[in-house]
Amino acid sequence: MYAVIAKRDVTEKLSIESLKEKFLFSCNWFLCGWALHYFPFYLMRRVLYFHHYFPAMLYSSMLSGILIDHILYRLDWYFKCPVYKVSFMGIIFAIFFSFYLFCPLSYGMHGPMSDNINSTMASLKWMESWEI
Repeated sequence: MYAVIAKRDVTEKLSIESLKEKFLFSCNWFLCGWALHYFPFYLMRRVLYFHHYFPAMLYSSMLSGILIDHILYRLDWYFKCPVYKVSFMGIIFAIFFSFYLFCPLSYGMHGPMSDNINSTMASLKWMESWEI
């Protein structure tokens, strides 16, 4: 987005320039943190478990939050309407709904496995390779 703006020689407000610098600075730090935590385990030649990926996942989550916030803020600024607030509420709703939907997998499910059609977990098995 910023490359297109630079090619068109669009002069932006000073606040937008400072926002861009802050955005790029924080994204660079989180990207470096993700790489430092992910690549050593990627190069290992053994079985990797969840705890190997957790620090990298935290950096990835923080980077995703910054990207979504920045994109929504720019869309709000570009369209001059409440895109930011409406989209933010939609994202929060999606997060809570996905937690509600998948919490039995996190906190322990009861009842038959998802292979049984009458199971409450049957609708959560989106791929055949999943063993829920």
